[in-house]
Amino acid sequence: MRSRKTTKSAMRAGRWVAGAVLALGAVIAPVGLGAATAAEVEPGDAVYIGGKQGYGGTGVFPIWSGGVQTGEPDYWAYCIEHDVTARTGLVGTAGDIDSYLGSNHFTDPAVTGKVLWVLANSYPAVSLEEFGAAAGVPAITRNDAIEATQYALWRYTDLTFDAAWAWETPDSEAAYWYLVNGANASPGLSPEDFGVTAAVTAPGAAQTAGTLVGPFVVSTNQTSVAVTVDPALSVTDGNGTALDLSTVADGQELYLDLRGSTAAGSATVQVAAEGSSSTGTVISVPNTPGGTPTAADHAQSIILVAPDTTKTTAEATVQWAAQPGAAQPVIGTSLLDAADGDRVLDWKGGTVVDTVAYQNLVPGTEYTLWGELMRKSDGQATGITGSTTFTPTTPDGSVEVDFVVPEGFDGEVLVAFEALFEGTEPSGEPLAVHQDIDDAAQTVTVEAAPVVVSPTPTPTPTPGAPVPAGAGNLAATGGTVPLAATAVAVLAVVVGAILMRARRRGVDV
Repeated sequence: MRSRKTTKSAMRAGRWVAGAVLALGAVIAPVGLGAATAAEVEPGDAVYIGGKQGYGGTGVFPIWSGGVQTGEPDYWAYCIEHDVTARTGLVGTAGDIDSYLGSNHFTDPAVTGKVLWVLANSYPAVSLEEFGAAAGVPAITRNDAIEATQYALWRYTDLTFDAAWAWETPDSEAAYWYLVNGANASPGLSPEDFGVTAAVTAPGAAQTAGTLVGPFVVSTNQTSVAVTVDPALSVTDGNGTALDLSTVADGQELYLDLRGSTAAGSATVQVAAEGSSSTGTVISVPNTPGGTPTAADHAQSIILVAPDTTKTTAEATVQWAAQPGAAQPVIGTSLLDAADGDRVLDWKGGTVVDTVAYQNLVPGTEYTLWGELMRKSDGQATGITGSTTFTPTTPDGSVEVDFVVPEGFDGEVLVAFEALFEGTEPSGEPLAVHQDIDDAAQTVTVEAAPVVVSPTPTPTPTPGAPVPAGAGNLAATGGTVPLAATAVAVLAVVVGAILMRARRRGVDV
């Protein structure tokens, strides 16, 4: 199995897939490289060269393996050809020491040994703190460390003496003398001194739960490697004795302790050794994008150094079948509104609790229940998830998983899908699932949002506007009597009074 290196290790739980794995044998399955990992740089590989960092006169180049700039740099590189113009923002070609296109002192094997010693003992091959402590300047800055390293490299590649360099600070000068004195006292290093190997092979025979699954065999040229398992499982030797996974030696055999498990499953074992074989790789740089560098036409040659955080890693995966005759885990769920215990949720949202009953678990083993609410209307996931990790004391029992439903799901019917995993994370294949979109016990309905009806506004009359025909004949209660009606009423009262007075005097009218 080919080793690979990574500057970060991140194990993430993937989304579960329904159905159990009924594997009949073990297989080796190396995991592909992602954005956070990068392959060892080998002769012929393309690398992307980023803009120089450090002081103006010196610097270090960020390098991305694969020839594409993505994420953080995988490596760094120093100049080994002072009198040639540097080019950045393009793709260079990796090669061994013999691929060097320049004609300065670097072609001398003795000088090459000194250069490699400087690389191995300077920043970033060692951390800034460790470099400062070793050089007697514990407060050294990153730019000073870069300057000291670059001047020390040029001391051997382009000079035969110690020049009066333009030091930025006394710390930089002190670190330079630390490197030069150390390189002069050393017989030098070779590319083989940077070789780091790490590999692991999975068991070749069929594996079953309820046993020690293995052996995984570790191979490395380092003193030891660190081992991790995904999902997290106990690792033992062939006698079932627990092992210290931080220091696993070459040739050691590892077993996954599945004596307490009955279900089918899978796990990946990863080994990680400190360091990288890529340090000391020469990068030939073209003068133009897409060009081919040659001895007669090339930009400044640079040499690769792996940072102190680099690790060489390898992985192998094993699958195992369920224990013959063993009762397999089973789960069933019941989803309720946490507020009142019914299956109707307020339109603004709230918390729903899924009570998950389980059967046939192994007491004392850690399990994780992970679930997600689904829309019944289209069967699509809502992104509302919940999980809980627990260790049962009896084979049968129940646990609760909470889901917080935000506002915005009014009118929806939501169904809980649950999956049971062994371990502290929902990774690998589930031991049991319960995902029935038509199961009423897994279902809650979110109330529809109330419909607010706005009243029709009463028009406001415009002052001075003409009164519609007939509008002056009736007055509203408490309103003003129209002027014409008032005049008629007054006239009728006056005429009535005159007639009454005439009758009293005997006058005919």
